[in-house]
Amino acid sequence: MLELIRQAVAAEAFPALALATTVAALVRGFSGFGSAMIFVPVASALTSPQTAVVLLLLTDSLLTLPMVVPAARRCVWREVLPLAGGALLTVPLGVYLLLVVDPVSMRWTISILILVLVALLASGWRWSRPPSLARTAVVGGASGLTGGMTGLAGPPVILFWMAGHGGPATIRANIIVFFALTGLFNFGAYLVGGLLTAERVAAGLALGPLYAVALVAGARLFRFASDRFFRMLAFGLCAFAALGGLPLLDGLF
Repeated sequence: MLELIRQAVAAEAFPALALATTVAALVRGFSGFGSAMIFVPVASALTSPQTAVVLLLLTDSLLTLPMVVPAARRCVWREVLPLAGGALLTVPLGVYLLLVVDPVSMRWTISILILVLVALLASGWRWSRPPSLARTAVVGGASGLTGGMTGLAGPPVILFWMAGHGGPATIRANIIVFFALTGLFNFGAYLVGGLLTAERVAAGLALGPLYAVALVAGARLFRFASDRFFRMLAFGLCAFAALGGLPLLDGLF
């Protein structure tokens, strides 16, 4: 494994991966989300979509575990659990699509849908009343599908919570706990799908220390976040993910 880690560090793409990892971890520590939206498009272009989602899983899901316990005390479980249940049902389908289906048409669909939702919520629209259990589970299913297929589980649930009236601390806690649960689902699906190769594990271990340091720095910056800035960051990251996922932009990295 040490030799594989050395090879990963010596790879031509490693400096760019390291930069993307650092920025993604800073944002994740600060907001509780956003790492996949920054890391996956860049890492997919530098390596492959399969490698990108595995590297994200190995760094993000493991190193954010210390954030889960305090978040679990603050999150709204009646929202988190139905979303996680919906995601559990669709993650395997997303991973299957990652392995066998040409993703271009689905990338167009997902990106356009996210951009429409960002525009709607940025205009000030909010839920007039709490969504039903069924609708909440459907949003979770959409997140599991996009997460398994592209590593981008965040936009559906982030936009769902941004449409409510919760404050930044509650939204951040909800997202952290939700991603911890879906990370477990993804790990099982990637393991069964044969995506956790020794080379990818070694690359994840090489990137891990960078991710850990930047994650802590981002978490310490959260205390300075206002509600307005938090929402602007959320909408901006979702829009970035949607634009970065457009096939039109392939080849820019």
